Amino acid sequence: MSEEFESDDVWDQETMVELRRFGLEHALMAHMHKRDAAVDLGTVFKDADRIVNYVLGDLNP
Repeated sequence: MSEEFESDDVWDQETMVELRRFGLEHALMAHMHKRDAAVDLGTVFKDADRIVNYVLGDLNP
């Protein structure tokens, strides 16, 4: 029974890594289209967190 929980934890961690990668890629793409200014990484990470929270169910990011 403990093996079942271990495999679930690994799957959840892998899913979260992929979800965070997805959020970061999309936030970075959105900011790279603003060619007039340099990309502000703080804003990119904040937007990436918003994307992740929205996907996880926080519909008011």
